[in-house]
Amino acid sequence: MILWPLGKVDEAAHLLDSAVSLARQSGHLATVAWANAYACRFAGICRRPGQARPHAEELLELAHEHGLPMRLADGSFYHGWARWCAGDRAGQPEMHKGLALYNTIDFRLFAPLTGMLLAECEAEAGRVEVGLATLDAQLAAGEQTGQRWFDAEMHRARGELVLKMQPPDLAAAELAFIRAIEIARCQRTRTFELRAALSLAKLYLITGRHKVADELLVPALVGFKPNPQTPEVQEVQWLLAMRNPAGTAKGA
Repeated sequence: MILWPLGKVDEAAHLLDSAVSLARQSGHLATVAWANAYACRFAGICRRPGQARPHAEELLELAHEHGLPMRLADGSFYHGWARWCAGDRAGQPEMHKGLALYNTIDFRLFAPLTGMLLAECEAEAGRVEVGLATLDAQLAAGEQTGQRWFDAEMHRARGELVLKMQPPDLAAAELAFIRAIEIARCQRTRTFELRAALSLAKLYLITGRHKVADELLVPALVGFKPNPQTPEVQEVQWLLAMRNPAGTAKGA
């Protein structure tokens, strides 16, 4: 959960796989459930709903069989998210069920992540204003709680949401992406910086600021290699190749 945002994506994915494997070997119910819960959260951060679904299904089975309210909340939310992303619109009520269960047990640790995923679903469904309100509420909560680990991603997501407005608010999107990059650089969360730089560069490209886009993408890519966990790397490389086919920047 820490290494992936810092840009150590291979090591993070390997550690998660090892954790789930060791949990299953232990046969200890709470450990198995805990590992599955973190696998769901990791998939949420990586935006891999298909990866979350089997872990969420196992969580739901364990929660119902053994009466585990926290794991029922986790399983409900991430199972609903995976369903929604697969095109099943009945997934959103399941996400809300998970959030309600979190509220019942007063669990707020991963609220920025779940709030952002819900906001993105709301916007995708055409309820952009609702999604923005959800996201802004999470950002405001962070001011009170000091939970800052996901701020860069929330600001980036806010920029993406205001671009979905009719008409899109280009100025607000640019400010949100710039803020996301600033936070990511301050926290040294290279993967979040890469995502935010890609979002801002796309905005610059469609508004004719090609040189500025290149200046953003090249340093953001340093140290990254193509990886299934980070499709943003391939997208950045493709954009740079399209802009400069004779001298494409290397990630390594």
